[in-house]
Amino acid sequence: MSACEIPLKPSIHLGRLSGIKSLPPFPAVAGKLLGLISDDNADFREVSRLVMTDSALSSQVLRVANSSLFGFRKEIRSILNALCLVGASRVRDVVVTLALKDYTGHGDNVFLRACWRHNLATALWGEALAQYYRLDRPMTYTAGILHDLGRIALLMVLPSDYAAFLETSAASDLDWRKTERELFDFDHCQVGQYLATMWNFQPALGEVIAHHHDEITPATPRPRALVQAACKAASMSGFQAIGPLRDWDPLRIVSVLPEESRGLQAPLELMRQKVVDELNMIECSLL
Repeated sequence: MSACEIPLKPSIHLGRLSGIKSLPPFPAVAGKLLGLISDDNADFREVSRLVMTDSALSSQVLRVANSSLFGFRKEIRSILNALCLVGASRVRDVVVTLALKDYTGHGDNVFLRACWRHNLATALWGEALAQYYRLDRPMTYTAGILHDLGRIALLMVLPSDYAAFLETSAASDLDWRKTERELFDFDHCQVGQYLATMWNFQPALGEVIAHHHDEITPATPRPRALVQAACKAASMSGFQAIGPLRDWDPLRIVSVLPEESRGLQAPLELMRQKVVDELNMIECSLL
């Protein structure tokens, strides 16, 4: 059993992380959308009604839909219109992105900001790699944006202690998860798995959150392999959540992709610039 495979149930004794139980739940609309939309074959009117139950969120979705990120010439005036133009899965991606941004708050915590940007870059890299290699995309972006949920939770529950750990780790070559378990009883993968269970995330999404640092083997589910490749790419693109700045090494990205994809030569340099540009556009649209 690997470090991230220790099961966490809602009744487990969390020790000094008992504050995890008092964290606010993931925004309700985003959580429901995760179950409602597994691909673009969703009832647009049902999705529209759900999003519109949160007026603040629906206005944010429309603002992003009308931003340069999508570049539509005509103004999108309704959630239903946005669904028709960009598809249900794309609207889900926007909603989950906004929900995570709101969940982490809008303060000046540099570590939460670094984690947020790493997750966003991982989502964008996952999407780019999935499109190029024609791999399953539906949950790739969502799994990427939420893969480090446990790290965000640790920053929210133990802001000073976990920030000190991240600051120390930035200049060292620690076994980060081992050190997390020594300092906080659980590592961020286990905390993320606990929250994914508490919040009733889809099993495939919980699997990525729980095991995104596990060794890649022939049995590794393709979505997790894709997110792990995207996570490495994000860290090497200047969006690392922890540790020193990584050198750009495309072979490290390709080495963890699903086996059937490794013979193709993806334009990784172009993808890197695209991710940086899209991340900046998303952040500007959220200001």
